[in-house]
Amino acid sequence: MMKRFLAGLVGLSLLLGGIVLLVRSPQQENRPPSNFEPRFYPETGHSVSGDFLRRYLQAENPELIYGLPITEPFYSKEAQRIVQYFENTRFEFYPENPPELRVRVTPLGQIFLHQQPATELEIPYPLGRCQSFPETGFSVCYDFLDFFERNGGVRIFGYPISEVVLQDGLIVQYFQLLRIEWGGAGSAASPVRVSPLGRRYFSLVQEDQRLLAALSAENNAPQLIRSIRVRAFPLKPVASLIETQSIYVIVQDQNERPVADAQVSVRIFLPDGLEAYPPGPRLSDASGIARFDFPYQSTQPGIAVVRVHALYGDLQASSETSFRIWK
Repeated sequence: MMKRFLAGLVGLSLLLGGIVLLVRSPQQENRPPSNFEPRFYPETGHSVSGDFLRRYLQAENPELIYGLPITEPFYSKEAQRIVQYFENTRFEFYPENPPELRVRVTPLGQIFLHQQPATELEIPYPLGRCQSFPETGFSVCYDFLDFFERNGGVRIFGYPISEVVLQDGLIVQYFQLLRIEWGGAGSAASPVRVSPLGRRYFSLVQEDQRLLAALSAENNAPQLIRSIRVRAFPLKPVASLIETQSIYVIVQDQNERPVADAQVSVRIFLPDGLEAYPPGPRLSDASGIARFDFPYQSTQPGIAVVRVHALYGDLQASSETSFRIWK
């Protein structure tokens, strides 16, 4: 009985929501600014820069859609690559891709779709207030549709992968990349908002909680770099005897902010005791990342060791990684 009452209330709210006009922000050209200086967000104590900022700004209102950054970029053992978390999502870095494809949005909508039981809601959808998507067989309707279309549609959210459901006390709809939820017609600007799945996923995969700590910064003021740290990882954890391998190195300061223009060098020692011809030193980019591509030929399988050294002014740091060579 209670479920039927709640479903009816939801239907009425959504129907009423159909005549509530959302506050529209002025239409802007969907192109990033020419200046990609890091943006610091004092509300969370974290910043967005480099390729992550370029992807962030693909949304017309990124703070509304992706939320504020809650970490700096870091190497995630769960993702096996460099990531950055935001309140509502996570970005993944693929430096081997073309510039426009280097950062992807983790499909948290798909990941969380079946994490908790959900109750389907029987809501009458009037003609003209819905858009169906044959790609996945689901529709987006009412204020959910207004919010979806106003904020980038499939390009930002992916396709819908559920109907509107009641889950964990919330009226929600899942998309491939994000989840949106009903906040009520009395909400200040919009009755619909993006769910904060980024924070939930950070906890779910047990990332290091220390990464959430706000950095000591005053707005976007330059920060003194007192020390650096360096991490490295291979593109191919397992490779063949004759191969071209890529090593990615991330340089960060004492607050785990990316360090640009650090001079990074690598040495590669193969299982047969020989040293692969090393590529020349590289400078880290705005995201603190340097990439090294090199061919090698090993006479035997085993572990190849990669030793990394970074130099920034009079600061330096070393690290190493490895990959397995297989027949």
